[in-house]
Amino acid sequence: MTIKAYRHTTRMILAKHNPIDHAQREKERAFALAALVQAACLVERLAQSGKVDETYFKQSFDALLDKNYIAERSFYHGATKLKSLLRGHEISYAKNILSHASTLIAIEKQLHKDPHMLSTIADGMSRIHKQAQYFGSPYHTNIIAAVSHLYGETISTRNPRVIVRGKPEFLKQAHNTDRIRCLLFSGIRAASAWRTNGGNTFRLVFGRKKIIQHLKSNQHGL
Repeated sequence: MTIKAYRHTTRMILAKHNPIDHAQREKERAFALAALVQAACLVERLAQSGKVDETYFKQSFDALLDKNYIAERSFYHGATKLKSLLRGHEISYAKNILSHASTLIAIEKQLHKDPHMLSTIADGMSRIHKQAQYFGSPYHTNIIAAVSHLYGETISTRNPRVIVRGKPEFLKQAHNTDRIRCLLFSGIRAASAWRTNGGNTFRLVFGRKKIIQHLKSNQHGL
């Protein structure tokens, strides 16, 4: 092996096992899971009550529109619920929330293998960003409706599909349906952040303590 090749190999090994990089990836996995659970919780909340905390909704919506948002923010609501789930504590509609989260992870995994669909979504999100600038706010009803439409034209056309069960009087309202689709989209973004940072079933099952530690130390004192 030449000296140049040896140095290159050494740099690769050090980069791969850099403890700072490893700790950052662990933290971002925890953030991503919190974002995913938050989106799933808000979907269930809308389906059951037709209401959702605007601060939490905007946080999840921002996580969809800004690919770096998850790595830079904590998700208070999602982190609280995630810690309870990981500790085996009871929370309202836990079965439905876990079902939403696991389905979103499965959807993202399939989506990752479909470059054509990813391209279609990327083009659609690019148009939506321009529309948000035009309306002066990413939370304008037209922007939320546009994201919902994009979800319906892409994600909803393939399996698996998220089955949202709730009270018909809330699910029939277009305003709520649009918001639910936006949250599901946000959950898929979070699932992508989880996977790209090394998240998998093994880490979720056997790394619960690590995840909780990162949530407690990094989620603003949770």
